[in-house]
Amino acid sequence: MYGKLWGFVNHYIDADHALAVYLPILIVGWTIIGTLFGLGVCSAIRIDLIQSLADILCAGGYAGIFLGLFGGILYLYRK
Repeated sequence: MYGKLWGFVNHYIDADHALAVYLPILIVGWTIIGTLFGLGVCSAIRIDLIQSLADILCAGGYAGIFLGLFGGILYLYRK
């Protein structure tokens, strides 16, 4: 996934600005995925979504930081 997104960004953005576009896309993408996953899990086990919304958003933010930012940096470091 990281490689395909990096190739997509490099295809449409010049090399000087590719990094500035790549990492925010990863952070936002993983945050959305983490939040939707949390909403799905809470719905599946029938937890009140309004009461656990702060926890779900926090977990989505952590997914964005760890998987998006740090994962993207590690991918670019290895590449």
